[in-house]
Amino acid sequence: MHIRKLSFLLCLYLLGVIIAFWHLPHQPTYQEPLRTSGAMAALQRFAAQRAYPERSSPRSGFMTAFRDSRTRLAPVTAKSERSEPWTSLGPHNIGGRTLAVAFNPENPQTIWAGSASGGVWRSFTGGVGVAVWHQLTTGFPLLGVSSIAFAPNDSSTIYLGTGEVYSYDDTQGGLAVRLTRGSFGMGILKSSDGGASWSHSLDWSYEQQRGVQVVRVDPSDPLTVWAGTTEGTYKSTDAGASWQQIHDVIMVTDLVIHPLDPDIVVIACGNLNSAGRGLYRTTDGGAGWVPCGPAGLPTDYAGKAQLGLCRDFPDVIMASIGNGGLESNHTWLCRSEDAGATWQIVSQTDYARYQGWFSHDVAIHPGDPERVITAGINIWKSTQGGASLVEKSDWSAWYFGQTPPGGPEGPPYYSHADHHDVVYHPTDPDIVYFANDGGIFRSLDGGETFSGCNGGYQTQQFYPGFSCSQNDSQLALGGMQDNATAIYRGSDAWYRVIGGDGSWTGIDAMDNDVLYGSAQYLQMLKSTDGGNGWSWIQPPGSTLPTAFIAPYALGGIWSSEVIFAGRMVIYRSLDAGGDWDIMNSGAPLDSNPALTIAVSQQSHQNLYVTTAPVNTRAGVFRSTNAGGSFTNITGDLPDRYPIGLCIDPSDDATVYLTFGGFGTGQVYRSTNRGDDWQEIGQDLPDLPTSSVAVDPLYPQHVYVGNDLGVYLSTNSGASWSEWRDGLPDAVIAMDLKVSPSDRSLRVATHGNGVYSRPLHEPVTAVAEDEGLPPAAVSTQVQLAQNYPNPFNPATTIAYHLPQAGDVRLSVYSLAGRHIATLVDGWRAAGDHERVWAGRDQAGYQVPSGHYIYRLETRGVVRSRRMVLVQ
Repeated sequence: MHIRKLSFLLCLYLLGVIIAFWHLPHQPTYQEPLRTSGAMAALQRFAAQRAYPERSSPRSGFMTAFRDSRTRLAPVTAKSERSEPWTSLGPHNIGGRTLAVAFNPENPQTIWAGSASGGVWRSFTGGVGVAVWHQLTTGFPLLGVSSIAFAPNDSSTIYLGTGEVYSYDDTQGGLAVRLTRGSFGMGILKSSDGGASWSHSLDWSYEQQRGVQVVRVDPSDPLTVWAGTTEGTYKSTDAGASWQQIHDVIMVTDLVIHPLDPDIVVIACGNLNSAGRGLYRTTDGGAGWVPCGPAGLPTDYAGKAQLGLCRDFPDVIMASIGNGGLESNHTWLCRSEDAGATWQIVSQTDYARYQGWFSHDVAIHPGDPERVITAGINIWKSTQGGASLVEKSDWSAWYFGQTPPGGPEGPPYYSHADHHDVVYHPTDPDIVYFANDGGIFRSLDGGETFSGCNGGYQTQQFYPGFSCSQNDSQLALGGMQDNATAIYRGSDAWYRVIGGDGSWTGIDAMDNDVLYGSAQYLQMLKSTDGGNGWSWIQPPGSTLPTAFIAPYALGGIWSSEVIFAGRMVIYRSLDAGGDWDIMNSGAPLDSNPALTIAVSQQSHQNLYVTTAPVNTRAGVFRSTNAGGSFTNITGDLPDRYPIGLCIDPSDDATVYLTFGGFGTGQVYRSTNRGDDWQEIGQDLPDLPTSSVAVDPLYPQHVYVGNDLGVYLSTNSGASWSEWRDGLPDAVIAMDLKVSPSDRSLRVATHGNGVYSRPLHEPVTAVAEDEGLPPAAVSTQVQLAQNYPNPFNPATTIAYHLPQAGDVRLSVYSLAGRHIATLVDGWRAAGDHERVWAGRDQAGYQVPSGHYIYRLETRGVVRSRRMVLVQ
């Protein structure tokens, strides 16, 4: 079925997109809709891919896998010249989703940040500067940090609450379910030496469905520590050595302790309609509890509540209560002036809106209880005790393009959307810090203006669909959770473009100025000037079931204008997104939305698609006629989310597939286009596995990424090793992509930005001949740089053999596609030359571009690059 973009239909469609879209502020300009939450869709997707087909992940899955990996899978011992560890690519000018901020009580210039899935971070400059953040190593697979607490006047004793959980439901069997959750938790970690070493305080290593939402230390007794958790309220009277549950209402989201009478504690319970939701108060240190209200508080709410207490007037407590999420949007700001005994609603300004379940907070000026800051999507301020709130920030004002690390990310009224924590400076109340989905922001004037503090704070949550240029190692592109799409151009200060939840991307194989980006639900855009300007090219069918992070893929180096995109049906464009055809005779592959698409680098006729198990079990499909028809090749593959998909660049009959979930095979390989599948991940830890990549020159080298990190097999999956040198203790390896031009691998993580590492080389391989000792030259296999280079129409390739033997000299595209064999047979010792006229094995002229020529003889492999210019 061929679909023309008639102007009238296009206008109607774009109008629908604008109404349905949120968090896409500029380039082009969008309007924020009502009652939508991309955060909920993103977290539901994240959780489902890891739990399916169960309702929740195993209690001990992550920690068991972590310990198994560390004890059983030894790191790769690289014996080649290219054994460098992973190095950071950034971004260092864009922050990622952050849940908590805390001050060192003895030096408030030192601040700590708890990220949603990138661990715990520290800055000695208050977050001010270019590269001022560093991630702390704990020795645990620490991802989500929801709370940070110091013992009073003690910078050495620190507690970390771990895990990010927003929903607590019951299934028929009474098992805990976390339908809306982020990274897993492991209880409470404690350091007694300022963060140099860590141990478990509350050990939930094997109860990882649980989360610790808030930790507070008694301001007058460092031995007394309180924790608000998904399971209820816990208390320790021996500095975290042991814990006792003292209140059993679940989903405790916040907790405040009266500093003058620490027996008075108020807790907030509930989220997404969990049982027992409301505020509770004790006046005897937790021995007895009474519900707060009901007068002066909402009769019911579906979201969560956050609390704030005035330091110098501690009888003043405020509650920010959200309703958005499952019910209609509503926010209540409530106030107590008698330490939580009675309450009144002082404002119903809806600053939390559709994120009432997810992101909002309230903080009271330490010395003036009339000055109140609330934050939800934007930041609001009151000088009347919470009444008459005035909006102070605008999330949509962020700057496009490249902002300097630590520099302004928008005008003075910009703070990123979705605020999770608001904290006043302990000695200067004009300074206020904000943790939100864009990292760390602060105000120096009590909440009137704002600036980012994200220099070096590498906590971005990348999604699948990362892309690398075929011929420029300093060009890459990826989409991030609620932080738009970012372009890497050789520095750690990336260029931010488009908006929204950045999704799949693409780079034209022949023209680096042609870039593709997208936002949630397959809202595709294209740039023809390197990312400066963008235009809509998304396929029709926006009402069809579509994945939140929906896939598309370019046709490859020989078919750069071919694009395949997936909703419940598969679309194809033959003119780079100008027009779209519905493939497979207009029929869906199954009743599910497409999850992943991969196109052969040898021919766009061959492609593979997976679907998400939304309505029926997931499927895997193959087309050998450019999408004209598809064959179901699911076979007996496991009933899980098929997330990672990679076609061997040198042999498109060989396909690799990875799965989410637990308790089944996570990595599979087929050598006959999916007619049969072989499990090859038996040695890997039992973890959700999101990504897979194959070395174009050494296809037996296979890389996979899971929720702990990256693993390498040098024998097509027969055995595996950790490949994590230079990475944090744990990273969610969301996507793996080869950068062909510098033979490196990029890992786009969901919580720690992007890292790069040279591809593993065989022990006998040497990438270049430069630097060999003069005495060794005559005894070494040598492959000279072709001359001329660049060349047109022909070039000469010279090589030296110290011994006679079988020789194979071949030419490949940067993607690993075999172009031509120039020499294949016995050659005598000595110097040899071969001319290549830029033609493939069939004699056809190849296009301009970068190519690799490779020499193989007597177990030695040498390779170089050359450039053909037509």
